[in-house]
Amino acid sequence: MRDWRERVEVHLFEALLDWCLGGGLRNEWDSPLQLRRQLVPNPMDPSDRYCFSPILRWNPEVENYFIKAYGADHFSRISRALTRPSSYSCIRVNTLKSTSDAVIEKLLEIIKERGFDGDCRNEVRLEPNGNVGRPLEESLKNDPVVKCQIPGLDNVLFVKGTGPHRIDYGYAPGAPPKEVLVSRKCAEAVLRGAQVFVPGVVACSAHVEKGETVAVSVAIEQHNPNGGWAIGMTRGTVLQGLQTGKTFFKNLFHREHYVLSYIYLKSSFQFRNDSSMEQQKNAQAVEVRHQSANPQKGERILDMCAAPGGKTTAIAILMKDEGDLFAVDRSHNKVQDIQKLAAEMSLTCITTYKLDALKAVRQRNEADDINTNQSSDTLMFHEEKKSSSTVEGFNPDKTCDDNVSNAIENGGTYVSKADIRKNKRRMRNGPGRNQCLGGKVENSKGFFPDSFDRVLLDAPCSALGLRPRLFVGEETIDSLKRHATYQRRMFDQAVKLVRPGGVIVYSTCTINPGENEALVRYALDTYKFLSLVPQNPRIGGPGLVGSFEFPNGYIEEWLRPGEEEFVQRFDPSSSLDTIGFFIAKFSVGLKDV
Repeated sequence: MRDWRERVEVHLFEALLDWCLGGGLRNEWDSPLQLRRQLVPNPMDPSDRYCFSPILRWNPEVENYFIKAYGADHFSRISRALTRPSSYSCIRVNTLKSTSDAVIEKLLEIIKERGFDGDCRNEVRLEPNGNVGRPLEESLKNDPVVKCQIPGLDNVLFVKGTGPHRIDYGYAPGAPPKEVLVSRKCAEAVLRGAQVFVPGVVACSAHVEKGETVAVSVAIEQHNPNGGWAIGMTRGTVLQGLQTGKTFFKNLFHREHYVLSYIYLKSSFQFRNDSSMEQQKNAQAVEVRHQSANPQKGERILDMCAAPGGKTTAIAILMKDEGDLFAVDRSHNKVQDIQKLAAEMSLTCITTYKLDALKAVRQRNEADDINTNQSSDTLMFHEEKKSSSTVEGFNPDKTCDDNVSNAIENGGTYVSKADIRKNKRRMRNGPGRNQCLGGKVENSKGFFPDSFDRVLLDAPCSALGLRPRLFVGEETIDSLKRHATYQRRMFDQAVKLVRPGGVIVYSTCTINPGENEALVRYALDTYKFLSLVPQNPRIGGPGLVGSFEFPNGYIEEWLRPGEEEFVQRFDPSSSLDTIGFFIAKFSVGLKDV
C-alpha cells in the first residue's frame, strides 16, 4: 500500500514538472522520486513529535567558538539548560512600600487558592562564589515560597515550579491526535508559565471543535537549502484533512485561550503593584547587578538602556527614592513603559527621556558657556514641550470641511484634514498607546561629560543566556561581532558621562565571551584610568581567561589571570539555576586631559 501511494505521488510530481518547467530542469535530479524527497521531507516519527526533548542547533562556527570557550561537555550542559526554564519564578519586593514577609502573606493567599500547600517561611542561604548552603531546589520541594537571605537580596522571593512532566497525547498508530501548532516564541512563553492565545497559533487540524482535546506542538525554524531559516508554512495552515477547517481561528479561538497540560508548571502571577513585581529574568542574578552598582541616596545616576524599567525602579528603591535617577531609551513606547512602572511603584526620583544611548554625550558649545544665567539642569537637558492629544475646535460629528471652517471662525488653529481623520479614528477606537499617558515623551539632546556619579549599562545583546530558548540558529560569528561592536560604542559613551571617582556597571544576558570578557579587555586596554573592582554580593562564578583565534587570524582577547574573580558570570547549567548573565564593575580614576 505504501509503495503504491509513493508511485502515485511520483507520477504526480513528474506531471507537475512537465507542466510547470517543460522538462527543462528535470535532469538536475536523478529521478522524480529524488525530487519528491527533496521537496517533501520524511514525516517526523510520532515518538519524537509527541514528546518534549528539545535540542538547540547552533551555527557550526558559533558552536565551535563556544566549545573552545567552555569545553565540549560544559557547553553541552549549557545548551541543554537553555532549552528549559528555571524551576522557580522570582518576585522582587519594593521595600519602600512593603516587606518580604508581607508580600509572602499575599502570595500564600494566591497559592492557597491554586491548591498549593506548605509553609513558606523558610529561607534560602547561598554562600559566595556560587556555593549553595541550602540548595534552592531542596528548599522548594517542601515550601512553595522561599526568601533569599543573601545580604542585600532579602527582597527577592522564589516561587516554586515543577517539571518536566510527561504528557500523554493519546497517540495511536494511524490515528494521530488533533493538533494545534504554535509559534516558537509562543512555545517559549508557555514554558515560562503563559497560556496560548490566538496570536501565537500558526496552524491547526481541520474540524477541531470547541471543548475538544488537542495536542499543542511548536513549529521551530529549520534551515532551508537556499539559506536562512523558516517554519515552512504560513499562518492559518490546516495540518490535515480538508480546507473546510481554515476558519477555525475566528470560530474557535477568538478571544479565548487553551487550558493546557503543562510540561513545566510555573506560577505566572502577573504579580505587580506598588509593593512588588514579578521578574521576567531570574531576580537573584539581576539584583546582584543592582547591588553591585551600590547606588546611594542623593547621587546622580544614569540608566542608559532602561526599558522596560525593572532595573531603574530597583535602583530607585536602593536609593530610597532620594536623588536624581535618569532613565533613557530610544523607543517612545518603551519610555512610556518606564513611566508607567515608576508610577505604579510610587517612585518619584526617576526622570525619563527618549534618547539613543549612542548619542548620550552632549557637546558643549559657545552659547552654553556664555549663557551663565541658565541652571545646570537646563544646560544639561533639552526638554521638548509635550504635545496635546486633542485638536482645538474639533467636532467628530462634523465633516472635515465643517471642522476647518469652525476652527477658523472661532479663532482656533488651522486643522488639516489628515489630523481630523486621525482624531475621528481616535474617537472611534479610543486613545492609542502613545496617548495613554498624555502625549509624547520628552526628548533629550544628551548629557554633558562627567555628569553622573554612576552609570548602569545593561547593553542590548545577543540574549543567548535567556531561558528557555528553542532556537538559536540565526546567530552567526558575524552577528555576534556586530553585537560586540555596538556595545563598545555604548560603553565609550558611558565612560565620558561618568565623573572621576564614579562607577560604571556593565551587564548582559548572554553567554557570549565576545560581548562579556572581550568588552572588559577592550575597556581596560583603551581607558587606562578604568579598573575592575570587587562586587558585593558575589554569588556568580569567575569569568573566562584566555583568547580565541578566528579563521581569519583575528585574536579575540578575554580576561587575563587574576582578573576573572572581579567579574561575575552566571552559568545557566549551574546549581543556581539562573539565566546566563554577566556583570563587570569599573571604577573611574582621573581621566586624561
